Amino acid sequence: MLIRLSKNAFVRQYGDFTYILERIKNYDVVMKDAEVFMRWISRYPEEIDAIVKNIISVYAGADSNEICSDFIDFIGNLESNGVVVTGRTVEELARRDISFSYDVDNPKTMDTHRISPAERTMDEIPADLLASYFKENPTIFTLQIDITQACTERCIHCYIPEYTPTFLPLARIKKVIDELREQGGVTLSISGGECMLHPDFKEIVRYAREKDLIVGILSNLTLCDEAMVEFLRETECTVQVSLYSMNPETHDRITKHKGSFDKTKAAIEMLRKANVPCRISCPTMKPNYKDYLNVLAYARSLRMDAQTDFVIMGKMNCDTSNLACRLNLEETKSILEDIVFKSVPVNSEYFDPLKKDDMRSDEDWAKDKVCGACVDSVCLDATGQYYPCAAFGGIKLGDCYEHDLKWIWNKSPETLRIRSVTGECFKKCIHCKDRDYCSVCMCRNFNETGDMFTPAQHFCDVARLNHEVVDERFAKFAKRTSKNTDL
Repeated sequence: MLIRLSKNAFVRQYGDFTYILERIKNYDVVMKDAEVFMRWISRYPEEIDAIVKNIISVYAGADSNEICSDFIDFIGNLESNGVVVTGRTVEELARRDISFSYDVDNPKTMDTHRISPAERTMDEIPADLLASYFKENPTIFTLQIDITQACTERCIHCYIPEYTPTFLPLARIKKVIDELREQGGVTLSISGGECMLHPDFKEIVRYAREKDLIVGILSNLTLCDEAMVEFLRETECTVQVSLYSMNPETHDRITKHKGSFDKTKAAIEMLRKANVPCRISCPTMKPNYKDYLNVLAYARSLRMDAQTDFVIMGKMNCDTSNLACRLNLEETKSILEDIVFKSVPVNSEYFDPLKKDDMRSDEDWAKDKVCGACVDSVCLDATGQYYPCAAFGGIKLGDCYEHDLKWIWNKSPETLRIRSVTGECFKKCIHCKDRDYCSVCMCRNFNETGDMFTPAQHFCDVARLNHEVVDERFAKFAKRTSKNTDL
């Protein structure tokens, strides 16, 4: 019997922890002391009997029958969750290796499941232990490369100051991808500008996939034709695109590109037909206020994931002219009410309004890190500059032409400074009663105030509104519960 990893499974070893991710079923698990059982399972078919013999040779003196039984149970759990495929022939393995399909009910969120591995060999560990490991042992999980500053659109809310025709060279990108893989990276996000303008876009994607990385494409899709859709399907990329309205004039008004709505919508529907995973984002601002409801309905009709995002931040060079399109507080509160009372999907990177059962003391919050920048993620722009996260261009970590990614991650003074930031650095936030209804963001602060530790008043006001709306929701729930009890 043969076994190999499924094409949508990814495995990394972090210290004593084995991390396993399967994309189709949105399954991930962290196990301790599983490395020996996973050591000989790769993307290439291997005989299960041969793997068992290798494992037995590691555990000299142990009961071989018990090891064999444990391994069979172990791979059975993996197979049921789509991590491995087994079969008598290579062709059978291929038939059993499932692909993404919109016509199948795929999970919509990344839940942390638990395999029950052989107790003697592997131990189940708490879900947050890997996050704790990353805090103590910062490890690059995700890298975003903005491979060009050129773009086909000029979105009114964009945080990029200029759209120069700068392209990061292919050779340099390949070198960085090699370094990412050496550092244990899992995900590569390719963005811009408009990344499909890069003359070597397809070669970049192919190379990243050859290096066993999950590749996500952030694109406006205005250059995405049938040939590109087929390429994205073949390379098993995921796509994220912004759609601002179902009204073409409104969408084009935001992008400042006449005809962009038609191009983007047509590409989305081609991706749907080709079963390329695509998520739709609808950043909401004054020109498309409330249009997100129609965009979300459209996404549902295609069975695509979608979300709104009303957090517009200043530009990377601290120019705040783009904030003229940002929603005012009354408009923002209306969207918050939709999110809290109607369960409208929102970009949870910024807001998680239902935190009633997850409040931390001021002391605990002050000691903790505020985000994953330079803890498990980093970004590289088209000029070769590393920075902590998307849009945080005001803080340069180093230059990819002068230093490799290992140096950037482990020795760059700016990386170490960002990584050392904890809640206590935000004096205004530590004792704020609205703190748990906000997401302290160094990038957002810097782009609007010029200081990553000074929050912009707008976001403080939004956190207050968020708190009020959540309190209102729970008050109504408590009132209904009380009435039911009286009955």
